[in-house]
Amino acid sequence: MWSAITLKSRLYKRALTLALVLSCTVVASAQDLIYARQQLDTLASEAFHGRGYAARGQQLAAEYLLREFQRLGLQPLSDNYLQPFSLEVNSFDSVLLQINGRTLVPGSDYLVHPNSGYGEAQSLKAGKKTGIFDHKSPPKTGNPAWQLLLETGYQRLMWSVGRETWPLPYFMLSAAATPKKIKRINYVVRGNFREHQAANVIGFLPGSTQPDSVMVICAHYDHLGRMGSTLFPGANDNASGTALLLDLARHYSQPQNTPAYSLLFIAFGAEEAGLVGSKHYVNQPLLPLARTTLVLNLDLMAGGSEGLMVVNAVQNPAAYQALDSLNQVHRLVSNIKQRDNAANSDHYPFSQKGIPAIFVYTLGDVTAYHDPNDRPQMLQLQHYTFVFELLNRFIQHWPNRNTP
Repeated sequence: MWSAITLKSRLYKRALTLALVLSCTVVASAQDLIYARQQLDTLASEAFHGRGYAARGQQLAAEYLLREFQRLGLQPLSDNYLQPFSLEVNSFDSVLLQINGRTLVPGSDYLVHPNSGYGEAQSLKAGKKTGIFDHKSPPKTGNPAWQLLLETGYQRLMWSVGRETWPLPYFMLSAAATPKKIKRINYVVRGNFREHQAANVIGFLPGSTQPDSVMVICAHYDHLGRMGSTLFPGANDNASGTALLLDLARHYSQPQNTPAYSLLFIAFGAEEAGLVGSKHYVNQPLLPLARTTLVLNLDLMAGGSEGLMVVNAVQNPAAYQALDSLNQVHRLVSNIKQRDNAANSDHYPFSQKGIPAIFVYTLGDVTAYHDPNDRPQMLQLQHYTFVFELLNRFIQHWPNRNTP
């Protein structure tokens, strides 16, 4: 039988060991959060111009990620980590809209339609030369006399990437900025439609015992760029997912964390333009797609107060159940929801090729989406360390699905 002194000693040692473990976990979590915050703030800064097609924003971001992959020690599968491709995109150098003598604020009062044509006019009288209509009731046919299109009544304005150019300048107005009567309009839309160079950034980490088995961890790094002088920073969409991808790469590139199977980290370009980068990759893969056991796609990772959503979980129940079982044991997020497949991010081209793929994004906390308010200072990252830990455990245990 233990003496009181022996029992106290053993209890003290156990408590000290537990405290050290918790201390290491807290330090590691703090390091993860600091690194991710730095990456998110950097990618969503003015220096990268919204990671779009104005001022070489997407190319600058790709070059930055290349250097980070290299610094982390990931292996390139090409000469310089880049898989280049090109696409035609509509971009805007200068925009202006004045209605009844009032200058409207781009991004909040109005947006130029992504496929808008170019042109300018001073004191255009509303009437036969202007196509003005509520966005809920668009006209069935156009009028050849129109010089301008104004779509009114939007409760929320969201921008995207234009892949073609329409004949007329085309503005979308918020309901709050639409006057009861539009009399005169001044406008400027200057831009260009041309071929842009883009790239996927790809780094490889070989597994220790199962190197031929590969999990693809991916996130798109591109966003919408600029509409004239208006910046779309894309902090949550998707600097946050790219930061988490880099954080996972940083973690697994450390020798003590080398996984049993290989990891392929892909930062996709041109997701916002229609999944162009991921479509390019699956048609010209740098590793045989048959080696891929799962694609884990990360997007919108700055929230988490309402848990996670797993897209394509219905088609991949083993992956969803493994993630959910880990969360049931470790209680890292409030819940994990599932939904059917959708062509809404870079997992989709893989799933169309028959490769198991899931798309994970966080729920809650963040409301800005495809607008200028998606800024890094709006993101608290309160749940980031828990999301990171859950995905980290999932990656570790995915080949051994019955050991949460």
